[in-house]
Amino acid sequence: MKKIFFSLVLGVLTLTSCSRDEDLPLPTPVPTGAKEATLDASKKNVWKYFSFSKGTEVTVTDPDNDLNWDIAFQRLYVKTNSGFSGKGKGGVVKTDGKDFSALKQAPTSGFLADDKKETVEIGYPPQTVELSYNSAISGGNGDQGQVNGFASFYPSLAQQGKTPYITHKWVYVVKTADGKKFVKLQVTDYVNEKNQGGYPKFTYQVSNDGKF
Repeated sequence: MKKIFFSLVLGVLTLTSCSRDEDLPLPTPVPTGAKEATLDASKKNVWKYFSFSKGTEVTVTDPDNDLNWDIAFQRLYVKTNSGFSGKGKGGVVKTDGKDFSALKQAPTSGFLADDKKETVEIGYPPQTVELSYNSAISGGNGDQGQVNGFASFYPSLAQQGKTPYITHKWVYVVKTADGKKFVKLQVTDYVNEKNQGGYPKFTYQVSNDGKF
């Protein structure tokens, strides 16, 4: 009798485990030729710098003059090594697509360099600060229609007790700091396993000639 009872319990646990596994979403495979990275950019006023050639986060002490970084994240803000953010020849173009594999050729023009702007930082109380960032890819307040960036913050969702961040999954093309390479980029997530914002996860593919 004990053996039968144990077998029944084991069977129920096995079925429950299988059911839970089936409920979990399968991870999206990284496209052929692409790589994936995640940054902890959750701290306010702390930029996390990334090098596409090295494929890793890099430590930068003088971002205005350092050419060893290509892109940086700080919460919903993004900057490239260009314009007011650095002496590099970077920049960003936002495409109209959300299918990473569908983009086969980088655009030849339209790359936007970083600019310095006054912006109202999300939080309470709101604060107006001057930041250097790239408006072609940086996120914003979704309730105010700012949905062209990689992600948006929705205060209305926060008031409902839901995750207030939505990742829009636009595909972008970024120029590296030396201006010689093109990077196809898609931010696929912005929250960690605890649904906390500030953790951009992105897929990217580097090309020497603009062909992907």
